[in-house]
Amino acid sequence: MIDRSLIGKVNEPVYLDIEKGAIRKFARAIGDDNPVYHDEAAAKAKGYPSLLAPLTFPTTFREIEPEWYTKIDKSTLLHGEQEYEYFRRFYAGERIKCIEKVIDVFEKTGRNGKLTFIVRDKEGFDGAEELIFRERQTLVVRG
Repeated sequence: MIDRSLIGKVNEPVYLDIEKGAIRKFARAIGDDNPVYHDEAAAKAKGYPSLLAPLTFPTTFREIEPEWYTKIDKSTLLHGEQEYEYFRRFYAGERIKCIEKVIDVFEKTGRNGKLTFIVRDKEGFDGAEELIFRERQTLVVRG
């Protein structure tokens, strides 16, 4: 059962090492051939310390799976929307600390019945504890 008591729930931090191979694989998957995602020499020539992570790369950060999320019947789950806010870009070789928090839970009734909306933020911090990005995602649970 999903209810408003989820608002404010925060997961334990998860630490992720940003790897060159993962950046290259993701860039290929999204069809982006920008050399700063594939060739370290090209990235350094543009002034980056290593391969640059594409803007939507945090979608690959799936290690965070809060207890409430594991209880949802995935056959009823829809992806509502997702947006990113960047404070700086990040690169291969960095370690990112991710923390996820439930921001809001609300219900609406649609043509096919009740819909529960869960809005959650994922924030990524660098080794100096500086905020790098914020991802806001809305999940929709049918029924």
